[in-house]
Amino acid sequence: MKQKGILTILAVIISGYVFGQEQPPQKTPVEIAAEQANRLQRDLDLDYYQVFKVDSTLQTDLAGVMAEFEKMKKGGLQNPESYREVQKRWQDKTEESFYKIMTPEQFERYLKIIGTPKKERKKKLEQLEKKKESGSK
Repeated sequence: MKQKGILTILAVIISGYVFGQEQPPQKTPVEIAAEQANRLQRDLDLDYYQVFKVDSTLQTDLAGVMAEFEKMKKGGLQNPESYREVQKRWQDKTEESFYKIMTPEQFERYLKIIGTPKKERKKKLEQLEKKKESGSK
């Protein structure tokens, strides 16, 4: 079964927060990150250092998005669009990190695995490359 990256996980988390559904005990960001890192290692043939970096990135970003969702929930915010905006911002941050960790081929394959359409993949790769170039000057 192909994995859909963090988007699937975050969609489940969002639905639980926004609609107040009772969920079975949530996995911790550490558990989720380890599972995702292992899948990416298999699917993208990541080396051990890359897996370590991917796992660290996922732990940090998943904990961050979950904390932000919890803060929104406690503040009474129930607008699904607000949750999607937060999700998108953290997904972009994760992809930016992965772009630095992975080879170009691995990163493009990652985008395919998570279901990014071809036109969006090209646009995203161009944006990340520009960001990388402007940051190195």
